[in-house]
Amino acid sequence: MAKIVIVESPAKARTIERYLGEGFKVLPSMGHVRDLPADELGVELERDFEPHLIVTKQKVVRQLKAAVRAAEQVYLATDNDREGEAIAYDLYEVLDHKSRAKYGRVVFNEITREVIRRAIAQPGEIDLQKVEAQRARRILDRLVGYQVSPLLSVTLASNRFAGLSAGRVQSVALRLICDRELEIDRFVPQEYWTIEAQLGNGAVFQARLVKIKDEKPEISSQAEAELVRTELEALASSGGFIVEKLGEQEVKQSPPPPFITSTLQQVASSRLRFAPRRTMKLAQQLYEGIALAEGQEGLITYMRTDSLRVSPEAQKRLRALIKSEYGPEYLVAKARVYRNKKAAQDAHEAIRPTAPERLPLQLQVELQRDQYKLYQLIWQRFSATQMAQARYLKREVQVRAGDYLFEASGSRLLFDGFLKVWSMKPRADEGIEIPELEQGQRLKLINILPEQHFTEPSKRFSEAGLIKTLEQKGIGRPSTYAGIVATIQERGYVEKLKGSLRPTLLGFITADFLKAFFPQTVQIDFTAQLEEELDQISEGQRTRLEVLQGFYGPFQQRLETAEQNLKRSGDRPFRVLSDVACPECGVPMEVRFWKGSRFLGCSRYPECKSTVDLPQGVPFHYLERQLIVGEHLA
Repeated sequence: MAKIVIVESPAKARTIERYLGEGFKVLPSMGHVRDLPADELGVELERDFEPHLIVTKQKVVRQLKAAVRAAEQVYLATDNDREGEAIAYDLYEVLDHKSRAKYGRVVFNEITREVIRRAIAQPGEIDLQKVEAQRARRILDRLVGYQVSPLLSVTLASNRFAGLSAGRVQSVALRLICDRELEIDRFVPQEYWTIEAQLGNGAVFQARLVKIKDEKPEISSQAEAELVRTELEALASSGGFIVEKLGEQEVKQSPPPPFITSTLQQVASSRLRFAPRRTMKLAQQLYEGIALAEGQEGLITYMRTDSLRVSPEAQKRLRALIKSEYGPEYLVAKARVYRNKKAAQDAHEAIRPTAPERLPLQLQVELQRDQYKLYQLIWQRFSATQMAQARYLKREVQVRAGDYLFEASGSRLLFDGFLKVWSMKPRADEGIEIPELEQGQRLKLINILPEQHFTEPSKRFSEAGLIKTLEQKGIGRPSTYAGIVATIQERGYVEKLKGSLRPTLLGFITADFLKAFFPQTVQIDFTAQLEEELDQISEGQRTRLEVLQGFYGPFQQRLETAEQNLKRSGDRPFRVLSDVACPECGVPMEVRFWKGSRFLGCSRYPECKSTVDLPQGVPFHYLERQLIVGEHLA
């Protein structure tokens, strides 16, 4: 009888079956085989939030049942995270689970021959705490989405089934983007001036004004800048620019840590212009296995991780490669180890090549273009972690003229170290030449260079920037970042313009609706705390029931209050009025949505049924529950 191994995908199945050989059959489950029903809540609120799970892949399950019925042993080899653990448990439940003894759970961080065979030789048990954490997350998402979305629809479209939706974690991301946009709209630029001096003693260099009477300079107008210029020119005529302090030192720069999920998505976005979901799809392909000349091979470790840990064996192999490829001077003397953040789950290693010796150029012909770009990025980042620091020679000078202090610095690269494989943003003073000077030396003033500036608002989030903020605030986890970013765009709440995320009108209004009726769902601290509680379930410190009860009590009260308010006759408790007057009766028109389109309707509806088209793409400004768009509709 064959031994059956079940994984999520066909690609992963092909790679693992090649490693295990005769006597093993590796089959894909095609992801989750059970889920909550799509057309009902699917959660028994009066029975401790018991989920009503249904089989969603009937054909796959039938095929798997037929395969395991005669199997000697069944290995559940789904991913080693909450989702993978839940898939393993569901497979065990829906297949022939009465024969419990023949089921084993195997986990691994990379898909290589040695690692897979070692995992199969040491099967364990399903981690029920991880399963409970996944169930809790799925139930929380369903409680919010299924019960809030109809209220959002009836408020904005007068129909519970208009298809507008609100998600638990996505709503916080939407709020971050909306708050940033409102901050940009409210921003008032402030004028300020900087002053630099061209100085010389034969060679000319430029120094910036950093202090006036030992205080940071605050020059807010051209008149003030001209006054400073006049005083400096007067000091120059009396020989007042003196070298006060000189310094020269070697500065070292260390490489960044290996990739985790969030940093891989951020760097792939900024350097390769890959959307987070694209990055994760490519990483999944590299992890599950690529058809090479020698056969199907897994090229990187598991790509959903928040751990910086690297196995000693991988470090050893990388260090040997660096020494042979680049020379001993490029190898850091002692193996560099990176510390995890406090909240890191450390279930997996950092993202790295499974074989550092497999150089990117060796794979260029066998990988698709984008696969190659991502593999090269991962290989370069990992290789840099065990390379020597880059070294710069930095020269600094301070020049005084009366109450005015100027500074200048320049640095040049002495040894590239890890920069041989991993480029970094140039240092601010890199390449600037500071001439040989002496303390007390009198310098000639060649020119004064005042420059006008204006303060700028915070930039809009890029996809990479949003993921970085979500991670910093503890919202979401490695497995969810890409989905959050994609979902808010797919639902029409956010659009990407020239690489930046901007809320749509629907996004602004949805965020305001949630702030008004379900403030906890868009509170950053509350959402982050809920993520921590899900982690605690995984670690056995909390139960699923405790977390769900703690959430649902206050949420249910908000839900009931919102439903009662929305049923009131007369003025509706939530509406977004515009600066456009009704052409029939003159009252302000309000924003309405219907079947994916938006329009302005009279706020006296149903007494007045006048409407005005609100085309997609028309410029607008949004204030709290107010749309400013009239001048663009004239």
